[in-house]
Amino acid sequence: MIKLMEKSQTYEVMDLWLRTTTRSNSFVEPDFWQKHYDFVKEKYIDENDTFVYIEDGKIAGFTGVSPDNMITGLFVDPDFQNRGIGTELINHLKSKYSILHIEIYARNRKALAFSTNLGFVIDGAVRHPHNNEIMYTMLWSE
Repeated sequence: MIKLMEKSQTYEVMDLWLRTTTRSNSFVEPDFWQKHYDFVKEKYIDENDTFVYIEDGKIAGFTGVSPDNMITGLFVDPDFQNRGIGTELINHLKSKYSILHIEIYARNRKALAFSTNLGFVIDGAVRHPHNNEIMYTMLWSE
């Protein structure tokens, strides 16, 4: 089941974010993520629409979208990966928005392949201002 995140789920969402982002972006120093925990919570979780995927009463994954249609991330609990949850979350967003953008680290090949398979195309590149990593900007539209 996919639904809008409730405020009471913020801690569970942030815990999932920290565990998955550290694992999927191992090329970035782990303390980078811990240092930016409050920033991510305020800017990407509290200020945007965040959708959670609930399975067996637990948040198995989540995604968010900013007012300018930027996907603020896609995170699936490692225990629930490879079950189609990420695809369902993205398809849910596609049913609500006619255009979506996402930024993905160039070195995160798995995320790049996943996004490309869902119809996103690379439309540019930027250097992350905090860790100097290259990120591709990707676009999907109806």
